[in-house]
Amino acid sequence: MVSIVTKIIKRIDYLYLVESIRVGPKVKQKMVKFIGKKRPISQHEFACMQLSYAREDWILTDYIDQLSYQEHAQMATVSKQYIQYVQRLDFMSKEKERERFLSMFIAESNAIEGSTLTHEETFNYLFNDISPKGKSKKELYMASNLLEAWKYVEKYQKVFPNTNHICQLHSLVNRGIETETTLGRYKPVQNYIGDVYTTSYLFVEERMTQMLSWIRKAYREVDDFEVAFQSHAQFEIIHPFVDGNGRVGRLLLNWLLLYKKCMPLAIPFSKRSSYISALQNSRAGKIDAISRFCYQEYVAQYEFVG
Repeated sequence: MVSIVTKIIKRIDYLYLVESIRVGPKVKQKMVKFIGKKRPISQHEFACMQLSYAREDWILTDYIDQLSYQEHAQMATVSKQYIQYVQRLDFMSKEKERERFLSMFIAESNAIEGSTLTHEETFNYLFNDISPKGKSKKELYMASNLLEAWKYVEKYQKVFPNTNHICQLHSLVNRGIETETTLGRYKPVQNYIGDVYTTSYLFVEERMTQMLSWIRKAYREVDDFEVAFQSHAQFEIIHPFVDGNGRVGRLLLNWLLLYKKCMPLAIPFSKRSSYISALQNSRAGKIDAISRFCYQEYVAQYEFVG
């Protein structure tokens, strides 16, 4: 059980999250987290603290594949087939294919977050320097920023991502959108996904460290595709940044795929409801939901007709 207590230090009131522990007939308080100078704490913010203290924001409790061997093999096969297809293209055609994928990935990922730029508008804006009419400055920033963030992923895809890499992704994704005080930094205040609680900002740094540690070990025990899929659900529960978590999370998912020489995944806006439902089910303990959703979209994206 945790509670918030006030301690006065040099005439200044500070707040602490403490755990009450019974030792014989006495109850002692052990400091869990330093909150900061005294201020009002809402019941929702405190509920997030309780959630994180109880580790109810942590779903990567095992190292278990949620899909069958045949499904893993199917993803590996379509990925390999597409790689072979691209390798047979000439240089210019390879670049055009890259631009096609990036226009799709950027338009779809941003659409999930509210952007209205189409694939064509995104392609023309990013690769033909043609600005679409009637679009907000934020939508244009979202497009150009996500392209720069993707270039960063391409540059470091052979390196296992660390917390500094992830913070840099956030800095690139939300440049010109979010203030410099929070850009590229873990959230200093509580955020929510609608009315859904996320990891308390007091616990974000340790949860991110735990997630990356899980990924390292999971690569030895879990299928490579599922490592990316399952950790994506965990990232979105943590929601480590004030804003931009969906876009950064999908970039990280693809970094983990590229790191294992698998083709990336563009989650389509048309499947937004199913995607969110899969994340919500994973949060509720049915982590197979995100693995199955991503598997179905991955195969649909890369499966050749003939």
